[in-house]
Amino acid sequence: MTMPKPDMMLGPVTDRSAWKGADMTKDDSWIYRLNQREAAEIESAFARSAPAAKHHDDVTKNDFPLDTFGRLVTAMRDQIEDGRGLTLLKGVPVGGKTVEQLELLYAGIAAHIGTSIAQDTQGTLTGRVEDHGNNYKDINVRGTNTNAQLTPHCDSGDILALLCVRQAKTGGVNTLASSMAIYNEILARHEEFLEPLYNGFHYNIRGNGPPVRYRDITAHRVPVYSYYRGKLSCRFNQKAILTSEQLPGGPPLTQLEKDAVNEVAALSMRPELSFEVRLEPGDLLLLSNYSVFHNRDAFEDWDDPARKRLLLRKWINIPNARQLAWEFADHYNTGPRQGPYVQREAEQIAKVA
Repeated sequence: MTMPKPDMMLGPVTDRSAWKGADMTKDDSWIYRLNQREAAEIESAFARSAPAAKHHDDVTKNDFPLDTFGRLVTAMRDQIEDGRGLTLLKGVPVGGKTVEQLELLYAGIAAHIGTSIAQDTQGTLTGRVEDHGNNYKDINVRGTNTNAQLTPHCDSGDILALLCVRQAKTGGVNTLASSMAIYNEILARHEEFLEPLYNGFHYNIRGNGPPVRYRDITAHRVPVYSYYRGKLSCRFNQKAILTSEQLPGGPPLTQLEKDAVNEVAALSMRPELSFEVRLEPGDLLLLSNYSVFHNRDAFEDWDDPARKRLLLRKWINIPNARQLAWEFADHYNTGPRQGPYVQREAEQIAKVA
């Protein structure tokens, strides 16, 4: 499919989303702390929901009433969509609960933030970020279940949400960077990279697309930067882009394209543009997938399985989010703002038809 030449934003991003590392370390207005009343409300909602024998995927706001916390959610969503692009909520009551109970609690909180979308072909709505000993160098392996250093990237949905349950013995620190500040750097110093970044790339989607032709690779080029209806958005995954040319149907990357991708990744790790966050148990980190890159360094885990590093992950679409160009919004060949192709959902649709 031939796409028209994209609109480009030829001036710098000047709003609060274009922050640098020092901006975030000096100003903690993006950090929220649950007060005693809010934490008690979450505990009360959990106590009400836990005996209902409802799977955490099916939990709704009505199942998990949070009147006080709901007002905080509005402020957090505004911060993500129109502010810095990220928030950190501290003090989620994770202690004394099993992982299954925490999945229920987390689903209840997330239901007030937005709608969770699938993260894999099994339709997982709450992913467990933990080391399974997988090899990150394998082009078909996602970094979620390794202990490796990850390349800079964005996830799917409007928001990435990470709830820390346990941290590693050493390492496992997240590095965050504003993709808008990186855009400003490219605009100022590497204007030659703008066209390939706007034209986009095919992505290695590692078997998460629909069966047959587009199971492993995006059907169209997905822009890294997309300027649509007055809003600049970014989608990036260095590994998924660079490995796409190894797949059937993956066009070879030019040297200019490779240089552009590698420069975006390098900028996202520069100390003056990024900052580090080591999540603590009970921390809930929310990131805009359109304006913030995240990364994680390698880690050494505990020998005791009960102490091993564990984060719970959700991909969430929020109400009244920005509008997106279709070629930017559909990067799993499953439709705008959607995650991987889910086989059981397709089978259910076929049965109804």
